[in-house]
Amino acid sequence: MKRYPMTLVLLLSLMFIAVVAWAAGEQTINLKEGPDGKGAKGSAVIKDVEGTARGAEQKEITISASGLQPDSVYTVWFVNEKPKMDMAGVGTGDFSFKSDSQGRGSYTASVPASELQKWSLLEVALHPDGNPKNMDNIKIALKADLKQPG
Repeated sequence: MKRYPMTLVLLLSLMFIAVVAWAAGEQTINLKEGPDGKGAKGSAVIKDVEGTARGAEQKEITISASGLQPDSVYTVWFVNEKPKMDMAGVGTGDFSFKSDSQGRGSYTASVPASELQKWSLLEVALHPDGNPKNMDNIKIALKADLKQPG
């Protein structure tokens, strides 16, 4: 009869460990309105890419945003402001997405896990001319701190 409580405790312990391990592989960061965001909001979900070992070598970043300018082109960037201003596009290609007629947009990219450690901010920039390669006059719509306290 004493085996039943021990089995239950063991089962609950294993379930707890599994939930904690799963949650550790995923992080949600709130994207806040940037200086040019005017009502924009969103989130970035960063998770281990399936099929990679624990402490994954690749991370998937999925950005979901609303309150963007409708039918507009945006790019996604890693940014450091100190010790000097530096930035790199998130993912591959031109790092861009287009918002829909309601001002909603999403973007997904895979990046090396080590890349995340190099940067302090994640920013979503509007390209008023619709050209994601033109960095003149870009407007920061959303931003998030990647170095959040653990």
